[in-house]
Amino acid sequence: MKKKILALFMAVILTLQLTGCNVGDDRSNTTVESDAKTSIKDLFHSAVGKDSEKPDGDVAQEESTSERDSIPDTVEDTDADDSDDVRYQDDYYEFVNKNLLSKIELAATDAHWDWFGELNAVVSNEMENITEELANDGKTYEKGSSEQKIKDMYECVTNMDNRNETGLGPLKPHMDSIRNASSIEEYVDALAHLSGEFGFSSIVGGYSIMQDKADSSEYAVYMMYADTLIGKEYIEGENTQEYVDLYLDYINDMFMEFGMTANEAAVSTDSVEGLLRDICASTLTTEQLYDPSLTYNVYTQQDLQKLYTNVDVPKMLKTLRVSGQDKYIVMDVEQARKINSLLVEENLQALKDYSTFVLLNDTAKYANANYAKLSDDMQNALYGITESWGDEKTWKRLTQELLPWEFGMIYVKEHFSAKDKEEVEKMIEQILEEYETIINRQEWMSEATKKKAVRKLETMQVKIGYPDEWPAARDMMQVTPISEGGSLLSNLLVSMQVSIEDSLSKLGTKVDRAEWDVTPQTINAMYDPLNNEIVFPAAILQAPFYDRNNSYGANMGGIGFVIAHEVSHAFDSTGALYDEYGNYNVWWTDKEMDEYKKMSQSIVDYYNNYEMMGVKVNGDLTLMENIADLGAMTCITSIIGDDAKALDEAFGQMTYNWASEDTASFMMYLLNTDTHSPNKIRVNAVLSSCDAFYRIYDIREGDGMYVAPENRVGIWK
Repeated sequence: MKKKILALFMAVILTLQLTGCNVGDDRSNTTVESDAKTSIKDLFHSAVGKDSEKPDGDVAQEESTSERDSIPDTVEDTDADDSDDVRYQDDYYEFVNKNLLSKIELAATDAHWDWFGELNAVVSNEMENITEELANDGKTYEKGSSEQKIKDMYECVTNMDNRNETGLGPLKPHMDSIRNASSIEEYVDALAHLSGEFGFSSIVGGYSIMQDKADSSEYAVYMMYADTLIGKEYIEGENTQEYVDLYLDYINDMFMEFGMTANEAAVSTDSVEGLLRDICASTLTTEQLYDPSLTYNVYTQQDLQKLYTNVDVPKMLKTLRVSGQDKYIVMDVEQARKINSLLVEENLQALKDYSTFVLLNDTAKYANANYAKLSDDMQNALYGITESWGDEKTWKRLTQELLPWEFGMIYVKEHFSAKDKEEVEKMIEQILEEYETIINRQEWMSEATKKKAVRKLETMQVKIGYPDEWPAARDMMQVTPISEGGSLLSNLLVSMQVSIEDSLSKLGTKVDRAEWDVTPQTINAMYDPLNNEIVFPAAILQAPFYDRNNSYGANMGGIGFVIAHEVSHAFDSTGALYDEYGNYNVWWTDKEMDEYKKMSQSIVDYYNNYEMMGVKVNGDLTLMENIADLGAMTCITSIIGDDAKALDEAFGQMTYNWASEDTASFMMYLLNTDTHSPNKIRVNAVLSSCDAFYRIYDIREGDGMYVAPENRVGIWK
């Protein structure tokens, strides 16, 4: 899942708190019309249906289905229809989605298409229309109203003359302090002031205030690690060095735009690369960052001083306004040690170059036209996109990102259905009850541990739709128009300051578990281990994931699978380490943990056998999501039981919902960084390990989908 809210520069930290369960670039606007998909026999015999217009005016086609009551006990008879057709026994994903995917052509502006991105594009387009109406209505709105904020922010975004004139604006003194630092002490002090005022972090001095993993009712200060730019997985990957080279060219271009000569930019780029490779070598992998046994490291202020011997820690913490805490959490200790070793005078210029680039990169899309274009071109190259959105769409999407809660309020007023919420709540209750049954039948768990697991289900908080009270940050965020001296960059910095002040105000207070971190227009669902809660924003409660007119089986394979997936996260390789209160607390016996790890390794090995574009899936990286997928399928098939037609509909709907198309570059990005397996594998690997799949379909040894019973994997069977 991918999040874009006020904590713009804390995205990696936030992903450790919330397990969001979709992934895709938001440039996914190849639109197809959504119909309910049921039996795979219906899908196989479907004909090309009507065209539907893309938001941009392009046209894509989608299949239509005819109503049939028969289940696929005779599907194999269709194999003779066309020898070139894929068999469901060999590739269920391709069989179900063949007609749909044959009609999807990625636009030059797109890296990825799936239903999450499709619905996100629909929601964004609706919000874009609202933005355009406000921009052109000639009215003046009350200060602090949603209309005023959106209207004035959009003007700041679109006024390129103002953006070009603003330059670094309020950030210039901070940039000058970094560039002019004559010692490590001055350099660290400059970073601390920048982080303390706005939240930017590059090498040292960044922090985040989040729930304490050991006591989730309290807040704690987490010391952030270094910005690793394109990321450890790319820097060290065997198949990614061409992308690293592209990124280094981007760094060079940014330095030249900053005003360096070609020679200066080349030297500075080499310096950044050297530091980056050194830092990445001592950085935890993505999968390790989800492991609290590695990331929850408690330090006192004195301990921090011993860790950062080359930093005046008390001074830094005071500048950051987080001094005097009983504990500080260091998430990547080895990287911290490496950073400390690099904070020496002979590295001063390289360190200043590194932090200079990070600041330029972090603000590029909000800066002048040249910086914004360089940033956009780099992202496009990384994802395999050959054409940019264009200014208007980019500006409107940027406005939405900067005012997420304002647009969220508008979305709820116009689209949220209380009736759908009630129906989904009933499904959640059913799934929680079934998971209790699944837990109680696990022979490898003791009765005492089963009771604790059931207690975790009983106390699980459910959030659906939107918050009862909107976050305080929404009212705190005020937009200053250009006519009053505002600019895009200054308003961005205000939003970052709001985030900091909101976080600092929570230190020393009890956690309000009713707060929402996710906007209602988010097309996603998630589990938060620190709150032991599942969250389903309003926008996910729509077709194809949920449709009140769909059959029971189709909805169970749609939103039911999503719900069960999120519940499963409470017991995945990370969620299982937190108790019913959201505290990091290993409540399993040693014997049970050994068995859990043994089953987990079998899942890792199983997924390691799958590949895309000749690249193996990383079973370690994707473990927790794979556990959740496998558990979800066990849950929904257990609920459906022996109803073959409903099972067929559930399997078909789940498969349809994970249909996707990607550029080769974006698939490489996913394989290296995404904690989810590629969508095709999410379908085929899960179904091949599902006993119910074999009960209703004719899958035999030698078929592509066949996995011997003893090799079928999963924690929750």
